[in-house]
Amino acid sequence: MRTAPRTTPYYWQGEWVDEQEAGRRLGTLGGILPALPGPLDTRHVLAACGRLADLLADRDSAEYRRLFADLTDPSTTGMPAVDAEFSLAALASALTPQLLAAQLTAELGGTAPHRPVPAPFADGAAELWQPIGTLVHIAPKNVAAGGVLSVVEGLLAGNVNIVKTSGTESLFTQHALAALADADPSGELRSRMVVLRFSSRNNEWLRELCRPADAVAVWGTEEAVEGVARFLPSGCRLVEWGPKISLAYLDRTGARRGGETLRKLARDILRNGQRTCTSPQVVYVDTADPDVLFVEARAIADALSAEAADFPVFPRETAEQAEITNVVTVAHLEEHLGLTRTFSAPDGCWHVLADTRPGLSASPLFGTVWVKPLPREEIVRILHPMRRYLQTVGLHAEASSTVPLAAEFFRAGALRVVPLGAMLESYAGEPHDGQLALQRYSRRVSISTARGVEGWLQANKAPA
Repeated sequence: MRTAPRTTPYYWQGEWVDEQEAGRRLGTLGGILPALPGPLDTRHVLAACGRLADLLADRDSAEYRRLFADLTDPSTTGMPAVDAEFSLAALASALTPQLLAAQLTAELGGTAPHRPVPAPFADGAAELWQPIGTLVHIAPKNVAAGGVLSVVEGLLAGNVNIVKTSGTESLFTQHALAALADADPSGELRSRMVVLRFSSRNNEWLRELCRPADAVAVWGTEEAVEGVARFLPSGCRLVEWGPKISLAYLDRTGARRGGETLRKLARDILRNGQRTCTSPQVVYVDTADPDVLFVEARAIADALSAEAADFPVFPRETAEQAEITNVVTVAHLEEHLGLTRTFSAPDGCWHVLADTRPGLSASPLFGTVWVKPLPREEIVRILHPMRRYLQTVGLHAEASSTVPLAAEFFRAGALRVVPLGAMLESYAGEPHDGQLALQRYSRRVSISTARGVEGWLQANKAPA
């Protein structure tokens, strides 16, 4: 794998360049796509992903060691070793060609989405998927592999991919995508990737980054989306990923079996420090009785206590720790009013905040979870005002209640309903935030001039 000194954190179509050279080339981003000789062969993307997945499965490989060092670098990402290992294993799994092929099939109809097919409701017409063109990715800071996987999806759709990472991050995204390019002997992937690291406060670079874009995918807060949206050219597609909030629901019909149910919930809370949008920030209990609520909160605290030793404690910035302290302190003071009950680990690695008020509240994360009452009859009324932010519901209920409850959560605005213990899991081709990523990174085009279409379809017919 090609490594780069920290003075040259800019990866440009296979080259490592310094800041001055990257700045000089910014104005040429729009010329990358027209200079390419032809469309990207999806088979090359799948093969390169498979080779990189194999390298990431080998802890002795140079690629694994380099990326592990990036993730654990105390001056930037600062991820605990255990979590870095988990992240690299998850990335290797996500790059498995079989999973990516399944995603292509689920979202674009097959592993050769650029092959024309007969239009379903017109004679003598054909339709096919085409790349959106030049796709800019504003990579997330809280999920290390997020930018890498977004680019992989952009490549599967056939796009030129321009990536911006945070100015305070390590070179993980650059090194991972450089390794992916090196795993492609055709050179097609390398020619379609540029990865830049700079602060979002650098408006000049951000404007130049977005100028040639046909679509911009932004991972981050509403402020991050708004900060980028003002630089989008007319007609550019804005693809927003986040922010979202997820919750767990303990229905009155769900029997607890030996505490394992709540331990699954605890693992969902503790994994990745609640920093992913699918992590539960609130646990709702199907009750209106404060006494029942507080008993459930105590049981959740016991489950967190039992599971916490198996999860790393993530470092917290001063502002993050201050928010946790403030929220926990206020909840503790409100105990005197009978509104709350708090349970905390001796070392502060988790907090359970039972609150008799049902309104959805964001958590300060890092193992801090609200526990609130929500009778099933009130689901839509209470949650619907926050419908734009709802994402995953981790549901514990009897089988006969699962579908009716899921329907209520969907009415309220939720996008996923999964079992407890699986909130952070996903499957190939699963919609993300209610959308199919590959379709958002593509265009559906058609040709309806009857002459020649039949021969074109026959020439592009998939082999039997």
